[in-house]
Amino acid sequence: MIFIYQDFIKKHIHELTIQDIEGFARKKNISYTKDELLIVYQFIQYHYQDLLDENIKVFEEIKDKISPTLYKQLLNLYIEYKQKYL
Repeated sequence: MIFIYQDFIKKHIHELTIQDIEGFARKKNISYTKDELLIVYQFIQYHYQDLLDENIKVFEEIKDKISPTLYKQLLNLYIEYKQKYL
């Protein structure tokens, strides 16, 4: 089952838009600036394989580029979804 999720993500990552991230953040009550939104979008686009490989250390790359609150929220979401789907 894990590989089904990973394959789906790999096939569709190029279709992910900033609006998708914005909508997801809104549903999760996550606040961000427009700059942070772009940083997170680019981070996901560039590091999706690392994230699928459960390389949590890649989050260090954006730690100083976004607010501490947003960083913690993203990290917690990653851990939550990793436990569910990876």
